[in-house]
Amino acid sequence: GAVQIDKWTDGRMNGGSCHSRSTLLASAAAALTLALAAAGAAAVRAGAGGPKGLPLHNLSHPAVGYVVAFAVGVAAGAAVFFVASRGYAKRLKRKVRKLQSMGQERVHWAAMNQDMLGMAPRLWMEVLDRKHRYATLLASYWSRWQLSDSRDNFFDWLDFGKGSKIDLPWAPRRLLDEWQVLYLKREEQPLFRVTIEQNTGRFLWEADGTPVTLPGPPLEWDKASPASATPRRKEVEALLRPRLELTWRREKLLKAARARVDAAIREGQAPTPERLSAIAVPLMLEGLLCQLYDPHFKERLDVAPMTPFRKVSSRSSLVSLAGLASLSGSEGAWGACGSCGAVCRRDGVEQEPVVAKELLPGLSWQDFLKAIDHDQLKSMPGQGNNLQKQKKEKGIFVLDSFGPLYCGTKITGVLHHSSFVRGHCIKVAGGLTVQDGWLVNVSPHSGHYQPSEEHVLSMINDWTSNGVDFSKVKIEPYIKSK
Repeated sequence: GAVQIDKWTDGRMNGGSCHSRSTLLASAAAALTLALAAAGAAAVRAGAGGPKGLPLHNLSHPAVGYVVAFAVGVAAGAAVFFVASRGYAKRLKRKVRKLQSMGQERVHWAAMNQDMLGMAPRLWMEVLDRKHRYATLLASYWSRWQLSDSRDNFFDWLDFGKGSKIDLPWAPRRLLDEWQVLYLKREEQPLFRVTIEQNTGRFLWEADGTPVTLPGPPLEWDKASPASATPRRKEVEALLRPRLELTWRREKLLKAARARVDAAIREGQAPTPERLSAIAVPLMLEGLLCQLYDPHFKERLDVAPMTPFRKVSSRSSLVSLAGLASLSGSEGAWGACGSCGAVCRRDGVEQEPVVAKELLPGLSWQDFLKAIDHDQLKSMPGQGNNLQKQKKEKGIFVLDSFGPLYCGTKITGVLHHSSFVRGHCIKVAGGLTVQDGWLVNVSPHSGHYQPSEEHVLSMINDWTSNGVDFSKVKIEPYIKSK
C-alpha cells in the first residue's frame, strides 16, 4: 500500500529498531562523561595550586594535562557524532526512497522511455467505484469486508448487502455519500488547465488568460459568486456546488439538532419519545443518527468469532441461524429477508434484514448527543468538523503524462489530484501556492500518487526552462517533518 513516509521516518528515528543511532548516542555520551571527569579533576588540581589558578606558564604541570584531555575529549566526541550522524541520515534517506518506490505504482511508457506515476495501489478502488467515493474511506470498509465471509463482491456488499448497515466511527458512512471525488470530463478539464507564460514564468488560466491565485476562496453554502467573479470561476463553482450541497444541508440540520438538544438539557426537559422523535426524524430521513434506531449498531463494527454453519433442513433452525449471523456481525452465507425472515438473495446479492427507522426505547439526551458527534465526525481521527476542514484547503497541481498542467483548490472528498486526470497516470503531483500568477510555494506531496524526488526535480527543471524563478520560491522538503 501507500507509504506514509513522515510516520515511517518518525518511527525509525525514535523506535528501538534504530540500533546504529543508539550506539552513536551511547558513544558520544561516554566520551562527554570522560571529558567532564577530566574537567572535574583539573578543577580540583587547579584549586589546590593556590589563588593563582592554573599555572598555564608551566605546561608540565599536571592540571594543564587534564584541561587538554577535556578539550580533546569534547572535540573528538562531537566530531565523531557529527560524522556518524551525517552517514546515518544518508542511509535513512536511501531506505525511505526505496520503501516509497515499493509503495508507488510506476507505469513504463515505452514510446517516451519514461516511468509515469500511477495511483497508489490501495487507492485503486476509488477509480473502480462507479461513484468514485474517496479512497481512504473505501479502504476502511474494504478491511471490514476482508474480515467477513461474505460471498458478495466488495461493492455489492457495501451498497446492498450486509455491509450497507455498517457505519464505522473512523470512517462514517455519512462521508461515503458526501465524499464522491469529482472526475473531470474532457470538456471540464480546460477550466483547471494552466499555462506558464514563456520568459516571465507567470501562471495563467488557459480558459481566459487571467492570473492564477491558489488556494482560491472557499465556497460558501449561503453565498453566491461575487459579481466581480470571472466567467471561469462561476463555471467552476457551478460544477462544484452541487457536490457540496448535501454536506451543507446535513451540517445545518446537525447544528440545529444539537442546539435543540442543548436547550432541552438546560431547561431540564425529559427525553420523551415525542421530543426525541421531533428532533430526530429530519435527520433520520437524511440517513443520519443510525445508532439511535439500529439495535445492532455496535455489533456490526467487528466480526464476532462464529461456529461454522452446518446445513439444516428445518425452517426454524434456518431462521435461527440467519438471525444469529445478522446479530453477531458475521457475514455468513445465510441472510434473513426483512419481510418473511427466510434466507433471501436479490440479484445475486445477500440481503440484510431491513431496519425499521424507529427510535430505540430508553434513549437519553446523552445518547442523542453521542449520535450527533458521530455524524459530525468528532470520532473520526484528524477530521473534526467536516465543513470547517473544507474551508482550509490548499492549492494542488498535477502534471499530466501528456504535458498539460492542471491546478485547483483541494476540497477534501470532492477535488483531489485524481480528479484532473480521472485516475490516470501522471508525471508528478503536489501542492502549491500562487499569488496573482507568481509561484510562491511548492510542496512535493500527494497521497494519491506518491511522487518521488526525481519526478519533482524533473518538474523544477521543466518549469525553470519556462521562466519560473525558483530563487523566489519556497520548496517544501521532500520528507515531511511532521
